[in-house]
Amino acid sequence: MEEYQLPLVIFTSLSQTAAGMAIFLAWRRWAAGNRPQRKGWLVIGIILLISLIGASFHLSYPFQGYYALINIKQAWLSREIVAVGAFAVAIAAAFLSNGHKLAVLAAALFAMVLVIVQGMTYAAPAITAIANGLPMVYYLLTVWVMGAACIPLLDEVPSSSLLRQGILLFVLSLIIAPLIWSSGGTIMQMTAWKWSSSLFFWGSILCFILTYFLSLPGKNRVPMAATAALAAVLLSRLAFFGDTISSIVNIGHPY
Repeated sequence: MEEYQLPLVIFTSLSQTAAGMAIFLAWRRWAAGNRPQRKGWLVIGIILLISLIGASFHLSYPFQGYYALINIKQAWLSREIVAVGAFAVAIAAAFLSNGHKLAVLAAALFAMVLVIVQGMTYAAPAITAIANGLPMVYYLLTVWVMGAACIPLLDEVPSSSLLRQGILLFVLSLIIAPLIWSSGGTIMQMTAWKWSSSLFFWGSILCFILTYFLSLPGKNRVPMAATAALAAVLLSRLAFFGDTISSIVNIGHPY
């Protein structure tokens, strides 16, 4: 499973889940006034912490990870570390202030900054199929879907309609991308074939469909819908990192 970059799968999926929850919770603060939110921000902070623990396994020497900040002027990876740090500080401020409007607004803004930076970080030039805006599209859709799926667990606000809209867009983007790649160059065509034959790819679509039906009006199935949505995101991220072909396959895998 090394080729599927499990630490990055965990880090990006959970950090974007935290970002989505932060944005939706901030929206609730500004829309609904002075509702207690400390518990919600604590949960978001724990999710982000788990994502960072997962990311540490991607490093050969985790306790020397601060060296990644040296190249912040040129490397998006270094900027990603700064962005996630700023987001963590904003979450702490929102927690300590029990959801003060300015603190939650800052958390939402830094959440968006983190997702945008991640979209740039993982648009690797050597991986031609995603060396564009596609990672950012997938990451923003993850924020949308996971935020809508999880916010009822924190604030008891209905968001099933938003969740279903996000799922439809996510599934459409997953299906359309390989169709576009199939008309591209050799590497893109290889990626299209790999995705279309990937169990992770089809598993993510099935989990998204399950989430859609679990979010339909009826009994309280919020925990099940949130779990299914997370499973769908994780599977799609496994396909993203593991089934997307790099141009190095044509030069003998030198790395």
